[in-house]
Amino acid sequence: MEPIMSTPYYPTQNYYPQYNGDEWYSHTGIYELKRGPLDGSCDGEMEESSSDVAPVACKRTRHVSQPGRVKGEELCVVCGDKASGYHYNALTCEGCKGFFRRSITKNAVYKCKSGGNCEMDMYMRRKCQECRLRKCKEMGMLAELASRGAVKGCLGLLTEIQCKSKRLRKNTKASPAQSTGDETEGADNTDSKHVSSTTRLLKEKAEITKEQQAFMKVIVDSYNRHQIPQDVTKKLLQEQYSAEENFILLTEMATSQVQVLVEFTKNIPGFLSLDHEDQIALLKGSAVEAMFLRSAQVLSTKMPNGHTEVLEERIRNSGISEEFMTPMFNFYKSIGKLHMVQEEQALLTAVTILTPDRPFVKDHPAVERLQEPMLEVLRKLCALHHPREPQYFARLLGRLTELRTLNHYHTEMLTSWRMNDQKFTPLLCEIWDVQ
Repeated sequence: MEPIMSTPYYPTQNYYPQYNGDEWYSHTGIYELKRGPLDGSCDGEMEESSSDVAPVACKRTRHVSQPGRVKGEELCVVCGDKASGYHYNALTCEGCKGFFRRSITKNAVYKCKSGGNCEMDMYMRRKCQECRLRKCKEMGMLAELASRGAVKGCLGLLTEIQCKSKRLRKNTKASPAQSTGDETEGADNTDSKHVSSTTRLLKEKAEITKEQQAFMKVIVDSYNRHQIPQDVTKKLLQEQYSAEENFILLTEMATSQVQVLVEFTKNIPGFLSLDHEDQIALLKGSAVEAMFLRSAQVLSTKMPNGHTEVLEERIRNSGISEEFMTPMFNFYKSIGKLHMVQEEQALLTAVTILTPDRPFVKDHPAVERLQEPMLEVLRKLCALHHPREPQYFARLLGRLTELRTLNHYHTEMLTSWRMNDQKFTPLLCEIWDVQ
C-alpha cells in the first residue's frame, strides 16, 4: 500500500482535488456564496450565553418567539406523554419538567432495581426514578437551568418546526384517556392499558397514502444512490497510521460525506425550488448534523463484527479532543439503539437538512412547507414499524437535540484546529466557513 504521505490531503501539500459537482461548483467558490455577516467569523465568534440559554454555535439573525407552551399533541421526548412546552432545553410534559426540577434542586440520588436499563415510557416513569432522570439528561435537559430556575427563554436546541407543524398536530391526536400532562406524584393514571390504547391509536393514524409513498420513494431512492464510499473507512481500520495521518483520513471521509450530502440534498422534493441563498444556508447549516447522522447510521448498521470498536479507537487516535469524542460516540450508540429502518434514516436526514431556523435562511415558511410532509410521513412510519413504542417518534426528534449539541462542539473544535494550523480540503473550508 502506498504510504499515507502521498495523499493530496496531507497538511504539507498545497494540492487539493476539485469537487466534481455540477451547478454547485464554480471557479469563484464551491457554492458561489454571497458572504453574510457571519462569514469569516468562524474563528469562534460565539454568542455570549445568557443565564438561561445554552450557548449556541453562531449568532442568529432571527429572534425566536417566546418559549414555553406549545399547541397540539407533540410528545414528551422523555416519556412519550403529551408535551406542554420546552422545559430546561427539551420538549417535555409537565410531569417530567417537575420531576427534573425537583431532582436537581434536591440533589436527589435514585437507585434502579433493574440495573439501570429501564426503557422509559408513561408507565415506567413512575416505576424507576433513576432511569427517568438519566433519560431527562440524555434528551438534553440541563441541570444548570433547573438549578437557577431559568425556564424562560429556553427554547434551546430543538428546532421550532417540531412544534409548529400543523399537519403533525392534526394527525397525532391523543385518545380521551391520555394524560393532559398535569401530573401529580400520587396518582398512577398511566398503566399498561393506557399505553396499549395509545398504541392502537397510533396504528389507526398510520396509514400512508399513495402520494406519501411516492414522496417517500423519491427521498429513499436518493438516499440509497448517494452512499459514503467505504474505502476511506477501510483505511482507518489499518493500524500503522499515526494521529496526524488518522486526522488526514478523517478529512477525506468528511469531504466524501459533504459530496454525498450535496447530491442527496438536491434530490429532496422541492429543495431546488427554494431561493438559492436559502438552499446554501440550509446546506451549510445542516452539514455537520447530517454528517454525524450518516456516520452514526453507518457505524450502527454496516460495520462487520469488531470493526466498530477498531474504528472508534482509530478516530480517538487522531488528536481530536476527548471532550468532543465522548458525546459523539454517545450519539452514535443512541442512534444504534433505535434500530431505525432505512426509510426512517432517509427521512430523518431530510428533516435535519430542512430545518428552518438555520442562520441566514430568509423564507422560513417555505422551508417549513417542505419539512412538514416529511415529518408526517416519518411519524406514520414510526407508528407502523414500532407499534409497541408510542414514544418512538418523540425519541427520534430527541436525537435532533443531540445533533445541535454536537454541532456546537464541532464549532469549538474548528477553532482549535485552526489555531493548530490544521489543513482542510477546499470543500470543507467552504462548507465550514474555514478562512
